[in-house]
Amino acid sequence: MTEMLKDVYEMLKIDRKNSAWSAKNTMEFRFAELKSEINELNEALKNQDVENLKEEIGDSIGDLLFLIVIAEEYGYFSLKEVIETYFEKFKRRKPWIFSGEKLTIEEEMKRWRETKILEKNKK
Repeated sequence: MTEMLKDVYEMLKIDRKNSAWSAKNTMEFRFAELKSEINELNEALKNQDVENLKEEIGDSIGDLLFLIVIAEEYGYFSLKEVIETYFEKFKRRKPWIFSGEKLTIEEEMKRWRETKILEKNKK
């Protein structure tokens, strides 16, 4: 699966390079496309349409990855940096899942919110 995700990312980079239409896409345009896909995903959820849900999740992932391709082109950040940032944030916000500590839903939500507040105050 990891290799396939990498292949999709590389395919989008090739698309950006070799397709005149894709080369003209801006981050704003791709973000609008992502919002459209999210709306379609929401409809699939409402309709409990599992096949369409799978397709719309894939389309959403594609648009997210394409945004990263453009950001990388602009020198903002790389896919690796996005994944690392998310990974570190997740570990900070839910450390108990790695230690085996069992929390109630309420305790999890409380800790999550507390950590989020601490992070925001550090900025």
